[in-house]
Amino acid sequence: MLYYLLVLYGAAVIFSLFRIFPYSPFDFLFSGLYLITLCWVINQAFAWIVKVKPNFESQFITGLILILIIGPLALMENLLFLTLAALFAMASKYLLVINKQHFFNPAAFAVVATGILLNQGASWWAGNSLMLPLVLIGGLLVIYKTERFNLVFSFLISSTLFLVLFKNITIAQIPSYLINPGTLFFTFIMLPEPVTSPANKKLRLYFGIVAGFMMVIYQTYLGVFYSMELALLTANILGRAVHFSTKYRLVLQEKKELAAGIWEFLFTPNKPIHFLPGQFLEWTISSAYPDSRGNRRYFSIASSPTENQVHLAIKIPDKASSFKQTLLALKPGDALFATNLEGEFVLPKKPNVSYGFIAGGIGITPFRSMIRYMLDNNIASPITLFYLGRSKEEFVYDDLFEEAKNKIGLKIVHVISGEPPADWKEEVGHLTEDIIKKYAADYATRFFYISGPQPLVVAYKDMLKKMGIKRGNIKTDYFPGY
Repeated sequence: MLYYLLVLYGAAVIFSLFRIFPYSPFDFLFSGLYLITLCWVINQAFAWIVKVKPNFESQFITGLILILIIGPLALMENLLFLTLAALFAMASKYLLVINKQHFFNPAAFAVVATGILLNQGASWWAGNSLMLPLVLIGGLLVIYKTERFNLVFSFLISSTLFLVLFKNITIAQIPSYLINPGTLFFTFIMLPEPVTSPANKKLRLYFGIVAGFMMVIYQTYLGVFYSMELALLTANILGRAVHFSTKYRLVLQEKKELAAGIWEFLFTPNKPIHFLPGQFLEWTISSAYPDSRGNRRYFSIASSPTENQVHLAIKIPDKASSFKQTLLALKPGDALFATNLEGEFVLPKKPNVSYGFIAGGIGITPFRSMIRYMLDNNIASPITLFYLGRSKEEFVYDDLFEEAKNKIGLKIVHVISGEPPADWKEEVGHLTEDIIKKYAADYATRFFYISGPQPLVVAYKDMLKKMGIKRGNIKTDYFPGY
């Protein structure tokens, strides 16, 4: 997102410099640099006051969004407006919070607040038709990466429908609305902001519909120039009302290397985390010099809800990101933060079903949570775990799986894709239909769970569908960045 916004901002400056845009390039440069710098300064000040570590990239993302929707403006003539916009945006992140989490989109809050106070708001100059290719291509890439397509489509479809029903546009005007860069900028960038929009897929659909409906209502009955931003704030409130997100402080107790490059961290949370086996958290760690990937990650919880400590297991390569380097450098007593407990990669509610678990590499972590939970609750269901790795040394949690074999009837099948050791007696190569049929003869009636790198997940999901497994009996969970 940060790179995407920088490209848009840079393009706007260049277009103005060559008079493709009818704006002053100096207004873009000076007002943009002022907003971005001021957002950084105010954010750091608030973080120091409330004694928290700020997210490195978010302050710059907010500053760039603001300049892309309220600029370009002559700096000195609009100093008060630009200053208040930055102040309101950053203040909303620290003062308007529930469970130490802000719930308003900062840029949207700034536009609405300045609109009410100064009667001056977003010009939406980014809606210029020349920006359409950049907004569209970059926006699609961001949405693809963040998997927010259902949110984008629910807003675009619902808002279009309500605009026609309320006679704000005609049917002939629908294409113009849908390909308007301003509409797309709002939909791709502001609407799916990860902290203030739901992570749950079903809730994202409702979130988009509510935002689309309220935008039309505000346009029709209020006639304000900040109807999109006000609709987003309304959706933020309703979203937070139905789904609270708690922020947890996790103190490291122990870390250990389970296998070459695979580390497990054991944390004690400051309050109980009520989660289901297979769910994930967004983990935030303070890094003095974060790299381009930032200081936040989504990781599955490897522990079971029946355990007192929270287990996090990840793969850390030799050339690791700044996040993983900082995590590996933690010592017992050090802390990090986690929030946004989510995830639908969980066991079905109805008991007495049989499972097929497919784990690729570090994708074993949610299955570790599920199997530990089933062990502790004496839940015996037919489970065949297909555990895939390049070598024997990559396999972890052997003790747990051996215990599960004896107590709840777990069947585990190791598949090595690399050169097997001389004494290897299990499967070699890639997981195939024949291997699944060999160890799970009743595969057609099983619930299959696939976890691992995205290409692996996609490939085996397609294979299972070709084998006749119903879509509703396949759940997937992929690990990006490995």
